[in-house]
Amino acid sequence: MKIGLLSPSVYMSSVQYKDMIFAPRELCIALADGLAEKGHQVYFFTAPNISTRAHLIPGDKQLLGGEFIEQKLMTTDPARLKWGSFYNTKRDYEMDLTERAFKMAQEEKLDIIHSYHDTLSHFFNDLTNIPTVYTLHDPLPKNKKSLSYWLLLKFSNHNYVSISNAFRKNSLSLNFVSTVYHGIDISPIPFLKKPDEYLACIGRMVPEKGFEFAIDSAKKTKKILKIATSSMEEIKHLSYFQNAVNPKVDASISFVGHLSKSERFDFLSKALALLFPIQWEEPFGMVMVESMACGTPVVAYNRGSVSEILRDGITGFIIDPDNEDRPGKGTWIIKKQGIEGLVEAIQRIGEIDRANCRKHVEENFSVSKMVDGYEKVYSQILNE
Repeated sequence: MKIGLLSPSVYMSSVQYKDMIFAPRELCIALADGLAEKGHQVYFFTAPNISTRAHLIPGDKQLLGGEFIEQKLMTTDPARLKWGSFYNTKRDYEMDLTERAFKMAQEEKLDIIHSYHDTLSHFFNDLTNIPTVYTLHDPLPKNKKSLSYWLLLKFSNHNYVSISNAFRKNSLSLNFVSTVYHGIDISPIPFLKKPDEYLACIGRMVPEKGFEFAIDSAKKTKKILKIATSSMEEIKHLSYFQNAVNPKVDASISFVGHLSKSERFDFLSKALALLFPIQWEEPFGMVMVESMACGTPVVAYNRGSVSEILRDGITGFIIDPDNEDRPGKGTWIIKKQGIEGLVEAIQRIGEIDRANCRKHVEENFSVSKMVDGYEKVYSQILNE
């Protein structure tokens, strides 16, 4: 197949945004390489400076690295000019690259377009009727006044792939054609049978990650907790950090900043367990897979995709955060809820065989399984 893989976000650039946590970046590159290795002609529309086996088609470098301004905002305050100029430049960069993909498809140089992280393609899709499929990464919006709700409602008939079955639970009725789990290349990932004694937490410094609950449970078990997130310079001004996280910090809690890919796996492989007390309906949770790939079990709240990704008592423990009715509620090995449940899970983490964690990823979340899943989606759409 001739596949146009479209991920035009400026955040795909690991040069300009090397310290930014942007999960689709590594996933999309792995998908492009995996499809190319299977003999498909893959045209990867994305940022420059990406090493890939696919045919790389980068966006306009002037827009990616230039200092363009929105002229009509020049008389406003500097902050408005800065952010207005940035987001308009970002939009134009992504629109230009999206247009290139659909032009190639109109010239019959592509059989199908896979919009992996892009919203502008919906408009081109409607104009051209080019076979197109969309992978959705963010939770489906519930607020009917949100722009994302409006957009998905307008294009609800387009072809969507969910990254977990739990992801689909929403009032929006979208045309989901399949669920394809993310995949990871396990071969370069270190595996430690005997880890250090610290607990790990990783992610953006946002309330959805529940860092304060991880801190509380670590303190109650008298364990060291290491948190990998953005640099202290970036997070120290955030209200969530100031109000919910920092007041709980003592000598047993440390922040290790943003980690490169190799540093991240080293950090996870040496951890006793990964704490994942999420406060939202997690669409997938790539860090759970990365942790298990290292052999490190996961202790997570039963929200979103968690019960699809983990195997309770085999690769970690699933904890009900509260009394709310959720799939699997009350069936988990640990019956305690909330912080008490996290504490018991940490105390019992030695029951988990770390080799089973890695095996679970090999069998269920490999790059080859992800590539096979998308191949089937492409064939299904083209056959229809």
